[in-house]
Amino acid sequence: MCELFGLSANRDVLVNFTWRGFLERGEIHYHGWGVAWYLNKGVCLVKEPRPASKSPIAKLLLSGVKSRIVISHVRFASQGEPAYINTHPFVRKLYKREWVFAHNGDVSGIMGSSEFRLKYYFPVGDTDSEYAFCYIMDNLRELSEEVNSIIKTSKTIWELADEIGDYGKFNFLLSNGEYLFSYMNRSGTLHYLLRHPPHRVYVKLEDEDFEVWLEEIKSPDEYAALIATKPLTNEEWVPLEPNSLYVLGDGSILLKVNNRGKLEHMLSETEVEVLRLVRTNPRSVELIRLSRALGLDLNHAYNIVRALIAKGFLRKDRRYLVPMNSPEARFFTEPKRRELIDTVVLRVRP
Repeated sequence: MCELFGLSANRDVLVNFTWRGFLERGEIHYHGWGVAWYLNKGVCLVKEPRPASKSPIAKLLLSGVKSRIVISHVRFASQGEPAYINTHPFVRKLYKREWVFAHNGDVSGIMGSSEFRLKYYFPVGDTDSEYAFCYIMDNLRELSEEVNSIIKTSKTIWELADEIGDYGKFNFLLSNGEYLFSYMNRSGTLHYLLRHPPHRVYVKLEDEDFEVWLEEIKSPDEYAALIATKPLTNEEWVPLEPNSLYVLGDGSILLKVNNRGKLEHMLSETEVEVLRLVRTNPRSVELIRLSRALGLDLNHAYNIVRALIAKGFLRKDRRYLVPMNSPEARFFTEPKRRELIDTVVLRVRP
């Protein structure tokens, strides 16, 4: 079949280490390879209907792909001949955003079904993957302004994935440049890894005799979440739960729509309590106040706050000109995360 690779990070990062191992799998999945990454608000897309392991372009890009979100794919064709138009990832524009999609599996039965008739988006190639992507984009288009809601969008994508998944294996990566959506409906066929600080560990590739001391290539405050069909390194990769949609952002799993369509967050109890204290306060909250409320020493409280900032949940109030670890430093919730915080983390509204 095919294999998938995805990355979400809290800053622009190079993927030359882990992606290097992924490209080696082009020896088996030799009908094509592709990679899409976001640069500012646009998508850079490179793909070829040839083995990644034999592509000079792929080798060149090992030091050229740098982004907060990356989607890559190596293909063994099951639907559609080896050709550029059938090579993943695929890209479509919806309103002011470009969406990227890559798929592993076979759902070709949807292509002849009247229930999956396309309206606005149509495939250029012959694959069931691109057809499924167009069907998803049709439905996201009908959300209109609600497509800006991470809650509504995540629920809609899960419903569509559950519907399409009745026709076969439907593992995919999807992104709008802000979030990375990942779905699996066959046990053990997609995994995630949270590569969070501290990075004081040796990491070895599974597909090549190559090892690095992670701290040498990662920033101290760099958070990354990776998705792969099979583990790419000797780190602790975790299988996705079947029929669940994972929503990644800023290098962390922000949200999961489980196999019953219910929303779940992936934060610790202490992180939830910090967000409750900050979100329910009409003003920004001092670090010393959080420390006392949590019953933690100042340094421990600061480390929790720093992690929530890296994950995109909190922001420092810059009106107060003190270091971030000062007792007088103040914090408020990140505006773009408030819908997620209110609906899923604190559940203060339906």
